[in-house]
Amino acid sequence: MEELLKKITEWIFKYQERYYAKKYKNHLQNVRYASTNSTSKTHIQAGIKLTLNAKTEQIKKKMDEEVKEIVTKNLKDPEVLLKYIEESGTKVHRIPYAERLLKFVGEEIGFITPIKGPNALLLNLMLEKKISFKTKPMFVFDAAPVNIYTMAHQFHRWYGHKLQLPGFNDEAQEKFKKIWEYEIDANVQTLSYEEILSLKEAVRRDIEAIDFVTKLAKESEGAKKVFENIKNKDENTNV
Repeated sequence: MEELLKKITEWIFKYQERYYAKKYKNHLQNVRYASTNSTSKTHIQAGIKLTLNAKTEQIKKKMDEEVKEIVTKNLKDPEVLLKYIEESGTKVHRIPYAERLLKFVGEEIGFITPIKGPNALLLNLMLEKKISFKTKPMFVFDAAPVNIYTMAHQFHRWYGHKLQLPGFNDEAQEKFKKIWEYEIDANVQTLSYEEILSLKEAVRRDIEAIDFVTKLAKESEGAKKVFENIKNKDENTNV
C-alpha cells in the first residue's frame, strides 16, 4: 500500500506540473521568474524549467548519513532522540490527551511544523501557556512509549526542517497537510506554478522520510513494526 500511495502521489503532482506548464505557456513566453530557497533555485523562462539542486542533493545525502548514525545508536531507546531534539532547541511535549488535542487542530502526533491562526493559538495556550497566533516547530506525544520507527520517521522530517530543505517552508507544509484531508482538491487550480513546485518538494520530503524508515527497518530487527503508526495515514486515505 505504501508503494502504491507513493506512486499515485508522485503521478498526481507530475500531472499537475505538466497541466500548469501548458496552461501558462502563452503567459510565460516573455516572462521570467525564479524560485529560490536555501538549497536550490528554479528558473522558468518560456515555459522551460531548470532546477539547480546540487546543493540540496548533497545536503540530503549527508543528512541521511547523520540521521542514520544517530537513530541506529538509539534503536532500543527512542527517548534519547527526544532528549537530542530538546537539546537542539525544539520543544517536546508529552501530554495524555495529545491525540484528541491534535485531531481537533488538524495535526498528528509527532513533529509539527509551524502553523498560524486559531489552531496555533489553541496549541500555544494548551502547551506553551502563551498567546500567539503562530507556533514554533514542536513535537507532541502522549504518555505512551514511543515506537522507534515512528520516531525515526518524525526525526528524519525534523532534521530536514532544521536544515531548511525545500518543501519545509510554512506555506508548502500547510498545503501538504491538506492533501490528506482532501481540502486542497477544490482549490488546486488556484495554486500558482511556483506553489505547485513547492508542494511537490513537501511530498518528496515525506516520501524520503518513509523510505529512510523502510531501509532502516530492513537493516534492523523488528522490521514488521515499521509502519505500525505511520501506516494510519494510508488507512485513512482513499486515494
